[in-house]
Formats: sequence, C-alpha cells, structure tokens
Amino acid sequence: MTLPPDQPAPTPRRSPRPGGAGKGRKSAAAQAGIRLGGPLAWIFWCACGITALPLAGLFSLIMVNGFGGLWWALQETFAGETLSAQVLRLGVIPHIALFLWGASFVFMTVMRTRHALRLAPLFLFAWILISTWCQFAIRDLMSTTGIGLGDFTALLPGILLQLAGAAALYGYFRESERPRAYYSR
Repeated sequence: MTLPPDQPAPTPRRSPRPGGAGKGRKSAAAQAGIRLGGPLAWIFWCACGITALPLAGLFSLIMVNGFGGLWWALQETFAGETLSAQVLRLGVIPHIALFLWGASFVFMTVMRTRHALRLAPLFLFAWILISTWCQFAIRDLMSTTGIGLGDFTALLPGILLQLAGAAALYGYFRESERPRAYYSR
C-alpha cells in the first residue's frame, strides 16, 4: 500500500514494549541476537552439572535401595547424634547450598531474568558463608581443644579461593556486556 505524499503514515495502536511482554514475543536479548556464549555459557553449564549431580545421586540411591533406602539415608544424615553423623550433616549442608545456587542460576538463565545479575553472585557469597561455617564446625567437632590459629591457617587458602571465584562472578556480571545484554527481562 502506498500513501500519497501529503498523508502521514498510520501509527500502530500499541507500541511494542521492550523485553517482549506479550505472548509469542521474544525478549530484547533474543531479538538482538544475544546468545548464551563465552564465559556465561561455561558458568551456565557448570551450574547445570552442579544441579544434575546430586539429583543423579538421589535417583541412583532410589534405584538401588528403593524409597526405603532413601528414607534411611536421609534419616542417618540429618537425625544421627554420633560424631560421624554430625560431621556428615555438616559436610552435606554446603552441598545443598551449592545445589540451590546451581538450580537457581539455571532457572534464572533459562528465564533470562535481570535478577540474575544481582542474585547469582549474592547466592554464591551465601554458599561461601555456609561452607566456611561448616568447615570450622567440623574442625571444632573433631578437635578436643577447640578451634585454633592452626585451623584458621589451614582453611584460609580454600576460603580465599572461594571468595576470589565469587568476586570474579560478581565482577563479570557487573562489568561485562554479555551478561547485562543476555539477562534482559
């Protein structure tokens, strides 16, 4: 349809909203061609592995021992009063926190929610706090004299490495173009 030169072009009734709010619309990142790639893809696939591994372990336990075996293992892990049960419980808690981080990161990445830019590093820092507390609690349980400077110096390199990884994720999400463009909703 061609319009005469003196007649203006018709305007649409509704202007499209950025971010693709309607059904069938793609997000702004998808429209711009921003794809999951580079370091963001590596982080995503690592989070997928962190999420899948505990689930595979649970499914394997159910396959071998049935639901009764799963129930027994969970009771032994979370209700035992022996020293080994307490150490096991304190060792499992950081794994649960890391699993929750991985699952939330995978979900936020698939949904392309902008909240991932703030929440993913924050959840990783929470995992570090939980992991650090559990490491010191295990040392305290196993020591007859309590926690000392030797325990702190033994655990410090691992804790600093975890902090460096979380700080790198925070910096990457804050300063890099790909995450800011990918998480557009």
